[in-house]
Amino acid sequence: MKKLFIAILSLCVLTSAAGLSQSKEKVLADIQKKNESYKTITSSCTQVKTMKGMKKSVESSGKMYFVRATEKLSMQLTHDRVKHKDKENQLIINGDKVTMISGGTRNVFNTKTDHNMNILKGTLISCIKGQIEKAAQLNKSDIKMTVNDKYYVFEMNIAKHAKGRWNHLTASYSKKDLTLCIFTLTEKNGNTTTWNTLEKEFNGVILDDQFNY
Repeated sequence: MKKLFIAILSLCVLTSAAGLSQSKEKVLADIQKKNESYKTITSSCTQVKTMKGMKKSVESSGKMYFVRATEKLSMQLTHDRVKHKDKENQLIINGDKVTMISGGTRNVFNTKTDHNMNILKGTLISCIKGQIEKAAQLNKSDIKMTVNDKYYVFEMNIAKHAKGRWNHLTASYSKKDLTLCIFTLTEKNGNTTTWNTLEKEFNGVILDDQFNY
């Protein structure tokens, strides 16, 4: 009788684990499939940066533009405490170039030769497109899923041997429309960058001017 009880208990545990695995795989597939219908995304966007040694976070807000077919991405942000145009920040991904503009400083990186920027580009684009497994492969990471009232939350711990500036990613997808809403990069030095893209419009016209650098 004892052996029978142990066998039944083991079967229940295995069945439960299989069910959880299938649930995660189904959610991943549903997210990827749903996002294929979003040809363009225009969204409000906030960016929050925390840095070791600084008591206060640095917050910016603005707009995000994304075109799926060309994988062009633009985040145009202004520090919340500064209203001058020359203090605007931008992150632009256009072809093989990643452009970062901070105030009057402009840095352009070639993703063909810069490994870190190539991974950053691939990770951001993959997550916005709902291709979470592709993002995990790029970062040599496993995927852990949790669920709360509003979001499917995916945690990715980056392999220690993987090259790159960060060691952890968190991507939260809305249960309502299955789009990426909260994305956090945690760097190896403890600094974090979080983007929030909560209010979106889909499949509108986005002019190429948004991606000029």
